[in-house]
Amino acid sequence: MPGSVTLDVHDSIAIITIENKGRLNAMDDAVASGLAAGIAEAKGNGDIGALVLRGAGSDAFCSGVDLKFAAEHSDRGTAFAKVSTHIDGFLADMADLPFPSIAMLHGVCYGGGVQLAMSADFRFAGASLRLAVPALKNGLLYPIAALERMMRLIGPSRTRRLILEGVLLPPERLLGWGLIDEIHRDDELEAAALEFAARLAAQPRAVMPHYMKILRALDVGDGAEARRLRKEAGGTIRRP
Repeated sequence: MPGSVTLDVHDSIAIITIENKGRLNAMDDAVASGLAAGIAEAKGNGDIGALVLRGAGSDAFCSGVDLKFAAEHSDRGTAFAKVSTHIDGFLADMADLPFPSIAMLHGVCYGGGVQLAMSADFRFAGASLRLAVPALKNGLLYPIAALERMMRLIGPSRTRRLILEGVLLPPERLLGWGLIDEIHRDDELEAAALEFAARLAAQPRAVMPHYMKILRALDVGDGAEARRLRKEAGGTIRRP
């Protein structure tokens, strides 16, 4: 049975949930297309002030591409390409959201699931989180955009450790590396993520989209674009 993605909106917070029962919320074609559709819908909803991305259940955020789905194709590359086409659209919309996003991580987070988590502005982890990028072990090349994002978040040396070793890492190590922002008990993770999302959603809606664009420009080292965006915003942003 294929996986699914749901979008729920509560009090100006969008919650996108990945569900693939028995597959640790792995991404098949249905999950990938659902993510693309869900984020597009959330992005176009003017009532939303923050977004939470999560996996269903207690066992996983997302374990990457569903290898059972891939095995159904004579060429594994074809299956990965199907998923990647949708995920590219999802990532593009995540990078252009007018409001902040939080990935809520617990249990397993592997491979492509790590790429999904890194696309969010913040990552909150449960104590059960075990994260790994086993692409090398599986004979796969990790997406360049994901490697670039990883290097910006944790630096070149730690990126090499994560990619070349491919071992499971606990949240305490990931917090020290800067890949996650906070650790909570599993039974408190959801409340913590939603409370943080509510605080972000309560910020001035007219100004938030400008900050999101400026911060993303700075994130990739484009100070000139950040200054242009600030100037373009004009009087919307109060000057000191």
